[in-house]
Amino acid sequence: MKRIFILGLVAMCMSTIGCSDFLKEESYGSTTDIFGEENGIKALVYQSYTKINNLYGGGGQWPAFTEHGADLFLRGGNFTDMGVCDYYGLDATNGNVSWLWNHCYKAMANINLFFETIDSTPFADEAEKDQYKAEMMVMRSMFLWIITETWGDTYLPRTTDVDEGMTASRSPRADFYKEIISGLEEAVKLLPDRRTSEYGRIDMPSAKAFLARMYLYNEQLDEAADMASQVIDGSYGLELSSSLKDLWDDSKRNKEFIWTTEFVEDESFKQPSYYWQHFAMFIDRFAGVKTECGWTGYGGCGAVPTLYYISLFNHEADLRWSDLHQWVWLYNDPTDDTSAFPNMQTLYKDTALFLSIDPISAEEKARMAKCYTAFDVNDLYDAKGIPTDRKTFIGMTKFDDQTRPGDMSTNSDRNYPVLRLAEMYLIRAEAKIRSTTKKDLQGAARDIMTIRNRATKSGHEKEMEVTEKDMTVDFILDERGRELAGEFQRWFDLKRLGKLVDHIKLYNPDAAGNIKDFHKVRPIPQTQFDGMPDWTTLGQNDGY
Repeated sequence: MKRIFILGLVAMCMSTIGCSDFLKEESYGSTTDIFGEENGIKALVYQSYTKINNLYGGGGQWPAFTEHGADLFLRGGNFTDMGVCDYYGLDATNGNVSWLWNHCYKAMANINLFFETIDSTPFADEAEKDQYKAEMMVMRSMFLWIITETWGDTYLPRTTDVDEGMTASRSPRADFYKEIISGLEEAVKLLPDRRTSEYGRIDMPSAKAFLARMYLYNEQLDEAADMASQVIDGSYGLELSSSLKDLWDDSKRNKEFIWTTEFVEDESFKQPSYYWQHFAMFIDRFAGVKTECGWTGYGGCGAVPTLYYISLFNHEADLRWSDLHQWVWLYNDPTDDTSAFPNMQTLYKDTALFLSIDPISAEEKARMAKCYTAFDVNDLYDAKGIPTDRKTFIGMTKFDDQTRPGDMSTNSDRNYPVLRLAEMYLIRAEAKIRSTTKKDLQGAARDIMTIRNRATKSGHEKEMEVTEKDMTVDFILDERGRELAGEFQRWFDLKRLGKLVDHIKLYNPDAAGNIKDFHKVRPIPQTQFDGMPDWTTLGQNDGY
């Protein structure tokens, strides 16, 4: 959100306190008078957007809670939290759990301060208040969703009152969803019924799309289908990208992304973004290949695909596999010693590194030995499906980033989707499958085919067809894996559909022996209890 973020910092710097001091901490002390002014209120809104950015695209710890500890990806060589990822020794002292808890509750402190202040704060344009209220209602609902789905029945912060926070008593999940959904429904009433022209800013389709997701989580299936339809059929100018490569091209905007987080390269305003490298291997260890900004990403070695994930795709027919994953790298580094590969000679034409999802015969390996480095599936995984080298794997490329200023730079200004239109089709299809009053398997199949049409390789249409007979909960979970991999939803999908423990035992060999039923929620961090006069008013989640 380039425009919003820059304006936010300008508003902060126009206040009576220093810009850098303002951004350091949510404990505002004597500076809270600024939040009785228009610029102070706006600063709270912009600061809340940065809290969303820190999750969606900022990288860091967030994918450990959404993509790891599930069934599609295993720990990469540079992602070492075995507690969150593998449930090995997971307890209240885990630093990543503490980070996420603090991040969410700091965001809630910002948002609650906003709502305690907004009505009494004069605005030059009073009509702007409804817009800001609606934006903060959506963000409040998002953080409450993350909190209750991560920690279950836990502390629901409704005010900035210190005594309430020190007591931090529990509220049931139902109370969270009452707040989540009522807030989103109110936001839909307040927002203009149009698409915003400011990238990254919450607008009507953003609020409706997130409400559709929350209806699904709250088992309000018919409402979820209806709200998804309002987004799909609304006059917002949204449409599915015809090409997956265009959809994920970091140099282009598209009409499928509903709400994005935005990053800027400008040193004065940028936030760090690392998620683009999470699913990429670091190739520079191999002869004849090197990282280039326009050729391959600087691999962060964060996530290795499971054999189950690889098996979900029709590798010949589904462009979500062939267009969005990389297993071949071409020769691009003549400074390397490639004498072991006498047939590797032509820059950007000859293969230098090849990873195969199938076994390679001994004869074929002997032929390849003079041409390029090659690994087959049995080289990459052991008999249990555990990676043999967590820095060598087939990478997912949907988040590749060529906006960076240099080959090895981690600065980025690509945007990431929080919500996109394909998810609305998936939500509507699932609601039609699971509804007890408006079941519509034919309609669900049509929704799935709408998504699949752009993911079908020419000549393979029959292989990608689905019918009403295919429309089951297991199918929709697999289809969400194919379509939404890496988009911060998988752990929550498995949990809400009652599949978390079973799928991990079946498909995640790192975590299969560790996962227990109580791992459906995370431990409340010890740092929270250390600051409470009586920690038992909150208490630890069972099993930890």
